[in-house]
Amino acid sequence: MSEKPQRPRHKRLETLNLVSFTHKDQDGRVDLEIVGRTLDLSDGGILLEIPRPVPSDNKEVDVTLGIREHVIRIMGRIVHQRELENGHIGLGIAFTSLSEEDSAILSRFLSEDEV
Repeated sequence: MSEKPQRPRHKRLETLNLVSFTHKDQDGRVDLEIVGRTLDLSDGGILLEIPRPVPSDNKEVDVTLGIREHVIRIMGRIVHQRELENGHIGLGIAFTSLSEEDSAILSRFLSEDEV
């Protein structure tokens, strides 16, 4: 029986932003450094599209996200990983650490883009 994905608790904005993504294995060695893009974004998490799966079971990740003229760094935890129709991987990440300054940048971006 597969586990049902949790519903997002935060309003998500469909947006395309470039992302640099770093993942380490259980021993702390980098096993994936890749560039991807956001599919959606909220103040609590992000859905990324990356070209290949995360290779190990460690759930902690380091994400660098470009938002307009800003670059913010986010520490997060992988909550799901699935294959997309285009063969790429959809990676759901919940934020675990975000500086106050970066959180304010993200909040402004999300509120400015609300319809």
